[in-house]
Amino acid sequence: MFQSRKTRWRKLENAAKIFPATSNKKDERVFRFACELTEDVQEEPLQEALDRTMQSFSLFSCVLRKGVFWNYFEESNIKPVVRQEYKPACSRLYERDKQSLLFEVTYYKKRINLEIFHALADGTGTLQFLKSLVYQYLMQVHPKEVPGPLTRLDFDVSDQEKAEDGFQKYYEKDTSKIKIPKYKAYQFSSPKRDVGQLKLIEGRVSAKQVVALSKKYNTTVTVFLTAVFLCAIQKEMSQRDKKRPVALMIPVNLRNFFPSESVRNFFGWIDIGYDFKYKSAALEDVITYVAAFFKKEITKERMAVRMNGLVGLEQNIFMRIIPLEIKLFFMQLGTFSSMSADTAVFSNVGRIQMPEECSPYIKLFDIFTSTPKIELCMCSYQDEMVLSFTTAYEDVNIFRNYFRMLTKQGVEVEITSLPE
Repeated sequence: MFQSRKTRWRKLENAAKIFPATSNKKDERVFRFACELTEDVQEEPLQEALDRTMQSFSLFSCVLRKGVFWNYFEESNIKPVVRQEYKPACSRLYERDKQSLLFEVTYYKKRINLEIFHALADGTGTLQFLKSLVYQYLMQVHPKEVPGPLTRLDFDVSDQEKAEDGFQKYYEKDTSKIKIPKYKAYQFSSPKRDVGQLKLIEGRVSAKQVVALSKKYNTTVTVFLTAVFLCAIQKEMSQRDKKRPVALMIPVNLRNFFPSESVRNFFGWIDIGYDFKYKSAALEDVITYVAAFFKKEITKERMAVRMNGLVGLEQNIFMRIIPLEIKLFFMQLGTFSSMSADTAVFSNVGRIQMPEECSPYIKLFDIFTSTPKIELCMCSYQDEMVLSFTTAYEDVNIFRNYFRMLTKQGVEVEITSLPE
C-alpha cells in the first residue's frame, strides 16, 4: 500500500527483494510477454493505449530506490514511451542507483512486447497489464469491433487491490513440522554462451493435440509437459551424471490458494527431483511419479509452509536491523549456494483468455525469460500453445529431445527462434 500522498512509496514484497540483489549481466531477471497480432502494430495507437493502461496500474510508474535496510518502490512522473524494438530481448532494465522505469513496451511488425524486471511484478500481474494494453490498443484501432469497456477483461479491481502485498496479508508464523524436498541436482556441463547472448527456441503446437495426449496418459497438461522435460534432460546424461537427480523448479501462483487481485509478486515454487539412476526412464513411469508428487506438494498447506518460511526469515529482528549492503551480500551468497538445487526451470502460465471480439486480431501470446541455466515457459491462446526455451548454454540438444518426443507422440511442432 502507498504511504501518504506526499511520499508515495511502498515496500517491496517478500519475493521481490531478492531480484535487485541478484540481477547481473549473466541474469538480468527480466522476462518478456508478447502478443502477436494478425496485422502490423501502429505506434501512435499503441502509445495511446499505454497511456490509458498506466492510469489503472500505478505500480508500473514506480522506480526502485535504495533505503538503509531494504530497497523500496517510489512512484515517479516518468512517462513510458513506446519504441520499435531496438535491443536484444530481455536486456537490462534495472541499473542500481539509476531512476528508471522497470518495464518497457516495444513493437516489431505484428508483435507487441512487454518486458518486466521481475521485482516489479510476477507473470500473473504482468499478464494482466499486457491484456489491458492489448485491449486498449484494439479499442483504438478497431473501435467498432472492439468497443470496450475494459471491464470485459473480468479484471475490474481497484488500483489499491492491484497493489496488495499478498505475502504480508497471508503470513502466519510457521510452527509446522513439514519437511520440504530439497536436492543437490544434476548440472549441465555444456559451454556457456557469451554474456548477453540469449538463446531462444520456440515450439508452437496445437493446444488441443497436447490436451488430448495428456488425457491419453490420464494426466494434466502440466504434469505431462513436466515429465517430458525431465526425460528430455535425461537423454543427454551419462551414467556417471545420473548419480544426481534431475530437478526442476516450478513456480506456483499463490493466488490459486490465497485469494488476491495483486499484480505484484505473489508466487511460490516447488522443486521436483527425479532419480534416473534408480527409477525408470519410461515416459509413463515419469508421468506417474510427477502426478503423485504434484498431488502431495501443490496444496494450500504445503505452499503455506514454503511461503511462511521465507517471510519469517524476513521478519526476523536481526535480519530487519542489518544494513542493506550486508543483506545484499548474504542474498547473493544464498542465491549462489542454491544454484545446485535445480537443473532447470519450467514456468507454466497456462491458458490466456481475451474477450471474443479480440480473436480476429490476435494470433498468439508467448513468454520467455533471461536465465543463467535453462528455462521452459509455456502459455496458450485458443489453439496456439507456445513452448519457449531460453538458455545460457551453447548445446541445444535438450530442446531437440523435447520436441522430438512430442512429434513421436503425434504432435505437430513448428520451430521458431531468435536470430543469432
